[in-house]
Amino acid sequence: MNFPVDRSAPASANLDAAAAPAPGSRAGPLAAMLPRVLFFATVLYGAALFWISPRPPLADLPQHAGQVMLLRDLLEHASPWQSLVQLNLLTPYLIGYGLALPLTYLMPVAAALKCLMTVAYLGFVASCVGFRRHLHGDARLDWLFVPGCFGFAFGWGFYTFLVAAPLGILFIWLTYGYATALSVEKGVAIALAGAVLFFCHGLVFLFACAVGVGFVLFKQRPLAHGVKALAPFVPLGLLCIAYVLRSRATDPLLGQTVPDIVVFKWGWNLHRVLSLPVYVWGMSKSAAMYLPLVALMFAAPWLWRDRINRDRAVIVPMLAVTFIWFAVPDAALKTGYLYHRFALFLLPAYALMFCPAPRSASDGRASASGSPWTAWRGVGVQAAIIAGCWIFLTDQAVRLHRFAAENAPLEKLLARAEPGQRALNLVFDRDSPAYGSIAAYMHQALWYQAEKHGFVDFNFATFVPQIVRFKPGMLPLQPPALEGDPRRFDWTRDNGRQYRYFFVHKAGPLPANFFANKECDVVQVVQEGEWSLYERRDCR
Repeated sequence: MNFPVDRSAPASANLDAAAAPAPGSRAGPLAAMLPRVLFFATVLYGAALFWISPRPPLADLPQHAGQVMLLRDLLEHASPWQSLVQLNLLTPYLIGYGLALPLTYLMPVAAALKCLMTVAYLGFVASCVGFRRHLHGDARLDWLFVPGCFGFAFGWGFYTFLVAAPLGILFIWLTYGYATALSVEKGVAIALAGAVLFFCHGLVFLFACAVGVGFVLFKQRPLAHGVKALAPFVPLGLLCIAYVLRSRATDPLLGQTVPDIVVFKWGWNLHRVLSLPVYVWGMSKSAAMYLPLVALMFAAPWLWRDRINRDRAVIVPMLAVTFIWFAVPDAALKTGYLYHRFALFLLPAYALMFCPAPRSASDGRASASGSPWTAWRGVGVQAAIIAGCWIFLTDQAVRLHRFAAENAPLEKLLARAEPGQRALNLVFDRDSPAYGSIAAYMHQALWYQAEKHGFVDFNFATFVPQIVRFKPGMLPLQPPALEGDPRRFDWTRDNGRQYRYFFVHKAGPLPANFFANKECDVVQVVQEGEWSLYERRDCR
């Protein structure tokens, strides 16, 4: 894939040497190299985080693992759940699940998903760095590409969103090249690459297409010429329309009102003003402790006296993120946390706006620096950002280690449960004190489905985008409500007889007669920590 280079920019701006010391200093080469070495070490440190916990506290990740294994069993015609579910290949999650599927033949499903998330993380940082270089940006701002990868989307385990993120950056890069120098070949490449991105994740696809359209309209004048240049986006729009129409016709929830599944929620309030900078670092209020660091990152290019790129089109990604921040609803089409997850793109979009101040050919120093104090201030700001990133990643590592110990009892429950059975997930306490997550235990019981070929309710087969969905008439209506409040469980109303196992996560004993019924005996098989496994046995 070839991208055009702005020949009007000075060649030295492409060398990642914005912070290099003046020539003649013996420490010059080492001092220039040290920040890049630390950057690569930090990126690799981040990659290790995915592997600390055997079953990470990423809320939705077990559901995605369960979908992958359901897909595998259905394709092999070995699924005991073929009467319940069916394949849905017209899904924007196709590539994320399709890439994980072959890996499950080589490694456990948890390792397969971790492997792809690790590659996606490295690819996201690499694609951001590559695009920044193409724009002749400031290499010191590369640190802004790292933390968002472990923020809100990571904590919620938005697996397919994270896998699609690097492809979204590459697509934005491609559209920037097209907007700079139009050609039929690049237009065809946009249509093809956009189709691939659509089948990776719909929200990333819409965001990247919006940025691409913005690039074209910004760079092509007059406006009528820019509108004509949008031709490669037309088939992508038609693809979206076709998907929406088909999804409405095949939605398992069509015409049904299901408790605790939100169809639409605007969710605009003052909370949004500070929310996205917080979500760069995590999914709960505790992440607000990193607000001073994100403020420093926003201030850094101004303290370094960087300038906005002469090609003002670079502001388009930041405008798109800002629009999402303040205008996109909280939930739509039964999909929640719409704007929150785009905290991943906030710092990268901001960093891509800037390029370093011009350098003097006579002494190699930034022409705008003017004094040793300014140089030391620049070094101090960079050192503070580096230290902040290491503190953040180390905090993540410690909390992941603690969660691995906290969640270890789940291993004993999985070992005692026979494979291929239907189970109900009853999570009274979904938060994890060890990891500091409000939803770490929400779907942990889905590892039974992922690892032992069972089927656990509440199940993501309920939702339109999934690659495996409930067949018409097979959707259990109550489990979505039980996910929010398991105290609502009623044996008769919820057809408790259909479940062999009940995975319970609760600090303290269950309410008396919780499983009381006149049909079956329910006994406790094992209790470890806050986890308990109950089994339905003899039925009359």
